[in-house]
Amino acid sequence: MKRLFFIAVSLSCLQGLNAQQVQQFSQYFLSGFTFNPAFAGTEENFNALATHRTQWTGITDAPRTYFLGLHAPSASGKMGFGGSLFTDVAGPTRRTGIQGAYSYQLKVTENSKVSLGVSFGLTQFVIDGTQITLRDNNDQALTNSMQAELKPDASFGALWYGKNFHLGVSATQLFNNKLDLFQGDTESRMAVHYFLTAGYKFNINEVFDIEPFALVKYVAPLDPQLDISARVLYKSNLWLGGSYRTSDAAALFAGYQMLDYLTIGYSIDFTTSELKNYSNGTHEVFLGIRFGKEKLIEPEL
Repeated sequence: MKRLFFIAVSLSCLQGLNAQQVQQFSQYFLSGFTFNPAFAGTEENFNALATHRTQWTGITDAPRTYFLGLHAPSASGKMGFGGSLFTDVAGPTRRTGIQGAYSYQLKVTENSKVSLGVSFGLTQFVIDGTQITLRDNNDQALTNSMQAELKPDASFGALWYGKNFHLGVSATQLFNNKLDLFQGDTESRMAVHYFLTAGYKFNINEVFDIEPFALVKYVAPLDPQLDISARVLYKSNLWLGGSYRTSDAAALFAGYQMLDYLTIGYSIDFTTSELKNYSNGTHEVFLGIRFGKEKLIEPEL
């Protein structure tokens, strides 16, 4: 029953023009590069990040997301470069993409910069008809075969940032490409998704810091979705926190940064929507690595 329930959900996400299509992460404050190319090169080293998210455990064939990214500044610190690979798997559907990113940094004050970023790549949508058994055998919308669409993709973002704060906007799937995965389907598209993010670090004393974050996501004509998060840091390298995502879930997370080179994070989501009757929660693991012992550049903030 749970498998049939989720297959219906995953198919509606691909067929529906208005469904949210891009990946989401509870630890978005560690991985702004996943939704905004302007984050490329805003740190001082080569930065590699990997995230694995297993959503709605307890439901067979529920979504699983994998993201791998790498970005770094130029020697002058005025530009950033990066790339990413991602895969979303949900029942018989799969979304896979590759992106290359570029950003340019503009110094606006003694303590802040603005980064403008773009990314281009390819995204493939796949539906495996062999995993689907239809009640109506004469339904021609799906056949007992693999259906796939490969489309060009692009994103744009802007980020105002300093040592203790950031404020960014971005848009993904800018080409709004039409998808032809289903016979007779004339409405499905790669919908444009918009993001607004902000964060600030408050230095409480020499031991503790508090960082609140917010992320607003919007895809027409759905209502905007708001993520509100906060974490308490101990000596800047150990943290605990929580978040709330409107009409979806609440989350708890923890993490540790070792020697300024390795970051490990874990979060667990507790579903607040109707899916709570089927799901045991969502698990997400983050791994970040900074390459090189020496800084590539000296920041000009």
